[in-house]
Amino acid sequence: MIMPNVAPPPRVVDERRAPRKRTLLGGKVIYGEDNRVRDCTIKDLSENGARIALARGEVIPTRVLLMDRRTASVYEARVTWIKAPEFGLSFVNAYSLERELPPELRHLKTVWSSFRSPLGNIA
Repeated sequence: MIMPNVAPPPRVVDERRAPRKRTLLGGKVIYGEDNRVRDCTIKDLSENGARIALARGEVIPTRVLLMDRRTASVYEARVTWIKAPEFGLSFVNAYSLERELPPELRHLKTVWSSFRSPLGNIA
């Protein structure tokens, strides 16, 4: 039996511009006008984005801030994909928490001081 011409399956293309590193880091996601703070796990990280995991059932808006304890950095990010409980983020801007922040982000210093302290707990 002759098989009709069947197109091959589409190629899986990795469109990342920077290599990503597997990580297992604690992070915080901050969002909304009321600056909600949620714990997350940073599972992959590159200079352009990250893959994070939230607690089951948690959702986030399309624009968030991601705080990374290890590098003392905060990233303005947009959500590029969702496969709950994981979210793919693309970084728009990055800021060092050890330097002066823009006025609209200065509230992050409070979150940061609690986050970097082993006794601090903001949820």
